[in-house]
Order: sequence, then structure tokens, then C-alpha cells
Amino acid sequence: MASTDPLYTIILAGGKGSRMRSLDRHKVCFEVAGVPAIVRAIDIYNLLGVVKNVVVVGEMAGQVVETVGRRFGNVVFAYQPEALGTGDAARCGLQALSEVDDNARILVIAGDKIIEGATLSRFLEHADRTGGDLNLLVSPAGMSSEGSGRVLFRPDGRPLGIVEASDIRVLACRNELRKALAVELDEMAARAKVEEAIARHVGPGGAWSTVLGFSKKAGPSNEALREAFRRDEWLARLQDLPYDLRLAPDAPPISAADAARSHFVNESIYLVRKGALRFGLDHMTTANAQGEEYLTDAVGAVMSRADSDRGTRYLSTFLATERPGEIMSFNNPEELLVIEDRFRGQRANALNDLSDRLGESRYRTADEWLSLFPEPPEPAPSADEALRSYYGDDPVLITDRRRHYRRTLLRFRDAFGGDRRVIVVRSPGRINILGRHIDWQGGHCNLMAVDQEAILVASPRTDDMVEIRNVRPDQFPDASLSLARLVSQLDWDDWMSCVNGQELQRRLRRSAGDWSLYFEAAMLRLQMEYRHQRLVGMDLAIDSNIPMAAGMSSSSALVVAAAEAAVALNGLDLAPRQFVNFCGEGEWFVGTRGGSADHAAMKFGSKGMVSHVKFHEFELLERVRFPTTHRMVVCNSFVLARKAAGAKAVFNARVASYLLGVALVRKKFPQFAPLIRFVRDIQPEMLGVPTSRIYEVLLELPESISAAEARRLFADEAETWPALAPYLTGHDAQEEYPVRGVVLYGISECARAREAVSCLRTGEMNAFGALMNHSHEGERRFLVADDLSAAPYHSDVSDAYLHGLIADLESGDESRTERARLANQPGAYRCSTREVDALVDIARRTPGVLGAQIAGAGLGGCAMVLAEEEAVPELTARLDQLFYRRQGLSSGIYVCTPAAGSRVVAIES
Repeated sequence: MASTDPLYTIILAGGKGSRMRSLDRHKVCFEVAGVPAIVRAIDIYNLLGVVKNVVVVGEMAGQVVETVGRRFGNVVFAYQPEALGTGDAARCGLQALSEVDDNARILVIAGDKIIEGATLSRFLEHADRTGGDLNLLVSPAGMSSEGSGRVLFRPDGRPLGIVEASDIRVLACRNELRKALAVELDEMAARAKVEEAIARHVGPGGAWSTVLGFSKKAGPSNEALREAFRRDEWLARLQDLPYDLRLAPDAPPISAADAARSHFVNESIYLVRKGALRFGLDHMTTANAQGEEYLTDAVGAVMSRADSDRGTRYLSTFLATERPGEIMSFNNPEELLVIEDRFRGQRANALNDLSDRLGESRYRTADEWLSLFPEPPEPAPSADEALRSYYGDDPVLITDRRRHYRRTLLRFRDAFGGDRRVIVVRSPGRINILGRHIDWQGGHCNLMAVDQEAILVASPRTDDMVEIRNVRPDQFPDASLSLARLVSQLDWDDWMSCVNGQELQRRLRRSAGDWSLYFEAAMLRLQMEYRHQRLVGMDLAIDSNIPMAAGMSSSSALVVAAAEAAVALNGLDLAPRQFVNFCGEGEWFVGTRGGSADHAAMKFGSKGMVSHVKFHEFELLERVRFPTTHRMVVCNSFVLARKAAGAKAVFNARVASYLLGVALVRKKFPQFAPLIRFVRDIQPEMLGVPTSRIYEVLLELPESISAAEARRLFADEAETWPALAPYLTGHDAQEEYPVRGVVLYGISECARAREAVSCLRTGEMNAFGALMNHSHEGERRFLVADDLSAAPYHSDVSDAYLHGLIADLESGDESRTERARLANQPGAYRCSTREVDALVDIARRTPGVLGAQIAGAGLGGCAMVLAEEEAVPELTARLDQLFYRRQGLSSGIYVCTPAAGSRVVAIES
């Protein structure tokens, strides 16, 4: 189980790395495949949920601060004034986390480490599973540098301690010299043996003083020791120094040879509880070859700390890497080149894999795509064949679609170049012909993808930037986003923490209605799911002819298009059902809490068909053909409902009413509570009760409830309050929540949605139209005449009304029983507008129209009309005359064609 304790890092970047042989660049600022090493590392840490990164700086601190600070919003810097060792650096970093709880997890790691995200994710999972206070990431001895320290173990397999390679070499050198000088009496020969042994063990120019136990910084120079060499003095000093290693009071001595034969080397990557790290740092010494405070000594103190009553105080564990290259670091330009070559190879392989995976029919240059979409009327047989499979055989529609694709490709070429290899994605608009507002409450929906759509052209980048260009830059200005920077600025524990976090709320207030938010939503939700893999950036061009804020899900189409491109270009293994769920959850990023019906319609759309789906768990139940004798006509009111701006509070108040209704039913009827998770569960079939019992349950719900009363009822209920709190607190909280009317609407809409598919299956379109009419009565706010005069309308949800329904059901009268069926009850969701009600009423008074209702979430947008095919011309004429021209509006009528679902376009050359 994943830990709930926050995760921090302490990144050691104090020393400048003199072996890199650069006077003006810090080691961690050297680029690896075009990205500074420390930036590449922090990208990965943030993806795995790090709350704050503490970067310890010293030498060339300004350069490190500039390199890191411009990129990330969750970094603080700790200054190490003197280079006194890695332990001292870690202590400086820990001071920046003084307010953090002792149970917090801290990843302590060097700034030049480059570790695969999957490896680090596995390390975190291992630590969570074992419950270790101190966790070491190690590598098999044959897979890592010979200069790495060795990890030593207790008989039970737990880590005992770490010995630096330099200390092992010095100890081995002392033991060899002790034996050699005991038998070699000649002064000259003895000094020669000393020089040869030190060169072999410690290295040419190695400090003689360290072999004799002097501090590296305070000991005599090599030249002074060489000139003053006396065999007997050296032998006496060597005899007084330790022969072997003792890592704990209760541990047996370990020889240098045994330490060198350890099967695992230390990668200097530690995941440690703050309390354990503080203890270790308090128990370091400088009794080592370098005379510095080693972080490994602090780690050793944690591993060896013993309590008399229960053995070691802290639980220590380790995880070994499985293959070379999972962890890389560099100390000189030559080693950096090796890493560069590895990344270049990975990039080349990724591009080759992309070409192989997508194939030439999906992945070609923008210029090659343009040759497949010439300007009409020039023939385009290959493109036309593919488009007919998406939209049907209407030649006028096919020509219109060709122009749309070509326009978007030209925009990409102008912005990014025609020689870039790209994919083309189509993401259709949608209409939910029955099953509105109930997808996220587990209901059924009847979805139709339509021929109004977004077309997106995308090419992969080598960094994390997403550059977005629109065919209409005057309306939609160029946008640019950095995934890594976004991740560093947001709460990244899990998706709910992210979308509920204060930083995102501030961001939304600053950029309400910004069209690029929908691209951020798609990319970040996928990045959250695939946090072990850094998603590639993209250059994008997009165009959409879906009416905005009109109930046809123009914003959701952007989310789906961006997600389709990201999945394809990153090779993500994502089932269609998961895709739908992630897109729905992704759109929470813009501040709404809707479901996934829009995204399901777009993904599962099929030419000529209606998709009947259910939610929680999502399932495509069946596809039913929409009759060719009828048309679904969408009529735009031109009243905008921008979910990312002003209408959000009203939408979310309806969401809260659903949640409150379910919570109240569970509270008042505990016998039903185990059966009820969502509004869809308050059905006769689910509860095993007659319909009259459902109305009795509704009588126990208040017509409305105040936020204060809701807080009083539920604030102390741990199971219920977390879901309610975002809606009942903060500046968007409403004074009253219309619980009964909203819940009755949801219950009856669930019944209508299930009946609708039967009507389609049997061709009973009059019955289908009647269901549409009942559905709209639950949204209605006005009754509107042909002259556009209007009277307010309120759907009845009073006690008297519900008692009347119960009486109807018990009457035995067939007409009264029919009237009291759940599917015939409108409820009171009330998200229509005067303009939409006008379109609905004008349409219903047209001969050949069977039903009309609002389309989409409401508060503006479109009406949706079911008409016989021959009635469409008169319907269009009446709407133009009585609504559009009378208000000085251009016609907003779309006769929709059921189209194929979202996809990466494939056209054979």
C-alpha cells in the first residue's frame, strides 16, 4: 500500500566537480541529452510525488540556483559554506526541513545522479511494503563503479553498514605494509615497498598520511613523509591502527578483503525517515580516510543503533537494481559522453519504435499529409475512402471535412515546418440524446459522436514542452506549457490532491476560461498515471468547428484530442475504458466535477450508431443504429456556458445536491445504505421495492438544504465529508442546495436512459421523443411562445405532488399508473435558459417533431430536436424566422450525422 507520509528530497550539489575540468560550469548543470543533469533528476522526483526538493549548494551556488529555480516551483536551497563532506551537506539540507514531521520520507541523493523513473518508483514501493525507516538502493558489484562503497550485511540479510571504497583500500594497504615491513629490514627497500603499495591501493599521488591515520587535511605531505621515512616508526604506527572494520558493537570484525568481496555496492541513494536521518547525522565522526563527515557514516549509525530491549532501533532494508543503466552518474567528461551516447541511443530507438508502432499510414511528414488532402475539387481518393469510413457517404460533408484537415495541416506547417513527422487526430463533438447529468452517478447514457469535431496535428519533441497553435490565433492565442514546471507547482500525491489543491485553485482564478487549460488537463492526468515515465512534449496545431459552450462538448473534445496524441506518441498501454476515465478525471483540472459521458461518446462513437453505455464501472453495453428516417438537429442558442469561468458554481451546486441526496438517503434509511453508492442505485430494481417506495424515500429529503445545515449533519462523518467538503466550503459554496428536485431528476433520468435504448432498438421514435420531452421539463425555467414572450416555470417536487404519485400508483387506473412511472417524472434540475426553452418550444410546435430538450450540461448552449427527416426543412425555417432572425442572430442549426469515434487518422498512401 502506498505511503501517505509526504515525500521530500535532499539533493547534494555543494561541490562543483573539479574532475569535469570546467572553470565556469557546475557539475550538476552539465546537460545530458540537452537537459541539465539536476533538472532531469528533479523532473523524475516530482513525477513521483515529491512535495519539496531541498538543493544543497556551495561552490558556484548562483549557477545552480538559476538553473533549477527558473524551472521548478517546489525547490528551496540550503547553503553549505564549507565543503566538509556529504554528511555535513545533508545536515544543511535537513535544516531546511525543520518544520517537517519525523515520519516524513526523505530521498537523499547526489545532484548528478540520473535514475530511471521506474527504478525509483520500484524503490518507493519497496520502502512502503517493508516499512523501512532507512532504505538503501544498491547495485550488484559487477554492475557499478569499482569506486563505489560496499554494503555489508548481518547474518539475517539486513544491511549492517557501508564502507567507503577509499577506506577499504587504505585498510588493505595498511595490512599489506604491516606484514611487509615486519620482514623487510632494509630502509631503502622498505620505502620502495611503501611507495609501490600506496600507488597500487590508494592510487598514484595518493595521500601517504591517510595510510598512517592522519587527517587528509591536517596530515604531513607525501614529500615530508618520504624524506622522514623510518621503517620502525612506520611499523610502530601501523601496529597501533585498526586491523579490520567494526561497524557495530555487536557485529564481528570484517577484514578489508571480506568487505571488498561484498556482492552489493552502495549507490548513495537513501530513502529515510526524517527522525532516523537526524539521528544518523548527530552520530557521525570524521574518523575516516578523508577526515570529513561522510553521509555513509550517518547511514551506518542508523543501521547499527541498538536498543537493549528490542535490538536495532530502526528498520533498515535494501533494494538492488536489476540491470545496468538504471542508475547513472558522471565524474568527468568522458563518463558524461557515455551517458550522452546512451540517451541518444534511447532517443533514436524511441523514434524508430514510434515509426514502427504507428506505421506509415499514421505517421508521416506534414507535407506528405498535405499531399493526401489537396484543395478540393482536386481528387483525393485515399483520403476520401478513409473519411467515408468515419462520416458516411455524403459528398458535401466529405469535401467539408477534407478542407478542415488541410487547414489544420497548413497551420502546423507554417508554425513548425513541413518536414516534421506528425500524426493527425480527430476528436468528434457529441450529443447525449438521453442520460444527462447522470454519468458520474453511475447511470446509463445514450451517446452519439457527431461530424462537428476537433482536428489536431501533433509531432513529438525531445523535451517536456507542449507548444499549441490554433488555426484561429485571433480567438485562441498561442500557448506554451512545461509539464515539469506544472508538476513542480501542483500537489502531486494523487489526482484528487492535485485538483483540490490550493495552488491549482489559484491558477484557475488567474486563468479562468484559458483554452490551453484543457491540454494541461489531459497531459497532467496521463502524467500522473504514468509517473515513472516522463511524457514527451509535443508541437500541436488544432482547429475545431464544434460550437463553443453550446452543449456539444467542445472543451471535452480538446481533452480527448490531446490525450489521443499523448497516448500515441508516448506508446502508452491504455485500454479504451481507462482512456475514457482518465479524460473525465482530467477535466476536473478546470474546476468542474462531471463524469465521463462526453469522453465516452467521443471514444466509442461509431458511424450511424448510438452507443449505450453505463458508468461505475464503465461498460459499452451495446450499439444501436439511429434510424435513417429521422434526424437529430442541434440548435445553438448562442448563450455561452463556460464551465471554466462563471457557470462553474451553479454546475457544482447540482453536483453537491446529488451527493447530499445520496448521503441523506443512506443516513435516513440505513437498511438501504449497503445497496446505495450513487443516485442510480435509488431504483426499484436495485432496492427490491415498488416504485411507490422510491417516492416515499424522496419525501424524506428536504426540498432544499442550506450549506450550514449540511455541514452540521456531515462534517463529523469521515466517510461522507471528504466528498462533500469541496462543495460546501470556500467561495463557491451556495446558500441553498435544491436536493429533492435534483435527486428526483437523476432517478427519473436513469430510468429514461434505460428505456431509450429499447425505443431505438424497436424503432419506437414517438416514445423516444416523449422521453426527451419529460427530460427537458426537469431542466425548464420558462414557457416560451412563438413571439418569444415567456412565463416562468417551476417543476413541482412538493410533498403533495409526491403523495399524488403514490396515490396514482395505488389507484389501479392505467392512465394514472402510466403518468406516475419514474421515467415520466421531470424532477427539477433547472439548468436551462430562456433562450434554450424558446428553441425547445418553437421546435415542439413544428409538425414532424417528436421531441426536444436541452443538449449538454446547460446554462446556455444548444437545444436538441428529434424530427422526422421530411420535417427538417420546416423546422429550420421556423427556427430561423421565429428565433434567430428576430434576435439578429445568424442561423445556428446543425443537422448531425452519427460519426466514428476519436482516433489517430490512418490513410494508406
